[in-house]
Amino acid sequence: MEDSQIISLLWDRAEAAIEALRAKFGKRVYATAVNILDDRRDAEEAESDTYLAVWNAVPPAHPEPLCAFVYRIGRNAALYILRRRSAQKRSSYEVCLDELAQTLEGSSMEEQLEARQLGRAIDRFLDTLSKENRVLFLRRYWFGDDIPTLAQDTGMRQGTVSVRLHRIRVQLKDYLIKEGFSL
Repeated sequence: MEDSQIISLLWDRAEAAIEALRAKFGKRVYATAVNILDDRRDAEEAESDTYLAVWNAVPPAHPEPLCAFVYRIGRNAALYILRRRSAQKRSSYEVCLDELAQTLEGSSMEEQLEARQLGRAIDRFLDTLSKENRVLFLRRYWFGDDIPTLAQDTGMRQGTVSVRLHRIRVQLKDYLIKEGFSL
């Protein structure tokens, strides 16, 4: 089903919109939640929370593109559940954020990621990357995919993926320094 049809269903408050969202975006929303939370039940909760949040946001929102809107809400739902937990165990998603934190050492990772200027600079940096490197970066640091999954999906060896991600992080650090961020 096309995004515009799903949005129309949401505007009409048709329950079929939830099933359409699940059919079109559910696999990636769930996979992202599992990557962040390391727990299938919590991931299911995040996925359900995502559909409810989209239902509540549309209307009045008219998101374009719908996929980015849904994935952002899904990721935020998973992050909310992660913060809500008081468990001592670190998730694999926290490990991948630590990799980025090393690139941005010297400042609080959470403070900088929330800053609009940093977000815009990272967007500009991503535009400088090849499509393959941009996909690797986003799948690792936005969707939280692990190295073995990235290697399998791209046909690369795990070591190659790790080295490439390291080089991208080094490039990101250099880029951000040139943009005036103190790291």
